[in-house]
Amino acid sequence: MDEEKPDGEPKTGDPTVESVGVPAAKPAAPPPPPPAPSRPDRGRASSPDLSEPREPLYRDARGYRLMLDPGDLAKLRELPGSKGKTDRELGEQFFDGQGDRLVGAISDDVPPPAEVRVVVDPYSRQVFLAVGRAIRGIVSF
Repeated sequence: MDEEKPDGEPKTGDPTVESVGVPAAKPAAPPPPPPAPSRPDRGRASSPDLSEPREPLYRDARGYRLMLDPGDLAKLRELPGSKGKTDRELGEQFFDGQGDRLVGAISDDVPPPAEVRVVVDPYSRQVFLAVGRAIRGIVSF
């Protein structure tokens, strides 16, 4: 027989008493993402004068075709004296000053005609001359 408390309620631990759980609260939905910031330049036509085409720069020298990729042209901005010049102007200036040295560095190893990619490292002030997938020369500038 079940024992009862003096006030008439069954004792705790009594198997006839079922624990009634409070229904679990549903997790709150995540807040909506914040709106994208407004862009004042949207709706305006961009000026063609402000953007420079991203194309490689080529220079033919003594049967070799030297090429600076857009990324390597951009690296020339790290050099002193580059302020206020476009990437193309910097590349032309670089080829004017270094073109003969670049060709001279590979002329004994690579017969013309050949396309030579000029890879710029502005921090070590070196260029790597690549023909295909192989580095064929290194020139400090």
